[in-house]
Amino acid sequence: MKTPKGLQDLIDEGVIDQVLRPLKSGKEASVYVVRSGDDIRCAKVYKDMAQRSFQARVQYQEGRKVRGSRQARAMGKATKFGRKEAEAAWKNAEVDALYQLTAAGVRVPKPYGYFGGVLVMELVTDAEGYSAPRLGEVELSPDTAREYHRFLMQQVARMLCVGLIHGDLSEYNVLVGPEGPVIIDLPPRATTTRAPCCGAMWATSPSACRVLRRSCWIRTTARRCGRCTSWVNCIRIRS
Repeated sequence: MKTPKGLQDLIDEGVIDQVLRPLKSGKEASVYVVRSGDDIRCAKVYKDMAQRSFQARVQYQEGRKVRGSRQARAMGKATKFGRKEAEAAWKNAEVDALYQLTAAGVRVPKPYGYFGGVLVMELVTDAEGYSAPRLGEVELSPDTAREYHRFLMQQVARMLCVGLIHGDLSEYNVLVGPEGPVIIDLPPRATTTRAPCCGAMWATSPSACRVLRRSCWIRTTARRCGRCTSWVNCIRIRS
């Protein structure tokens, strides 16, 4: 296949050896399966700001602080320097989060490096070595669904302990590998600058829980959060 823009430099520099095939393409990035030596990995090529939606740029700003008052003022005024700073910060957001979550023991793809707007990381596969399916694409027994639910709630708690939230932990952003769920695609709104309320925790997971609920007796009930004005889901597992 023709080498996509952004990956040729990585081949020239010896970071990867070959682009094998496209894996997926989204609003914010395109992902390719690549070969690096004897290893098969994936490369996530982030799109430039002009190619992303306004909503994605707004989401990035929520709950996020920028180092340095000059950068913050420039980004707020959308000056040329500010747009450049915002672009660099946006592209580094998921990379920084992946390294932080890996160190915290959260099951996310292992990052191998970030090179000029391209994130090279682990390719999550199934037991046969093919690209792992999404959570919503697999049939689960009730026992397995309960196990996955407990595991994902543990991962969410670990993320909160290091000041991170996913923001879109849906069945589309959880892969199922041989050892269980793997969380992917950390969105722009990935950090929290204050102690999160319970709404921040449960808001990350209702979509994934709906999928698991179809496979077992997971019950959700709504209540009002005591620390904010939003309604949140209290998730319990029936015995």
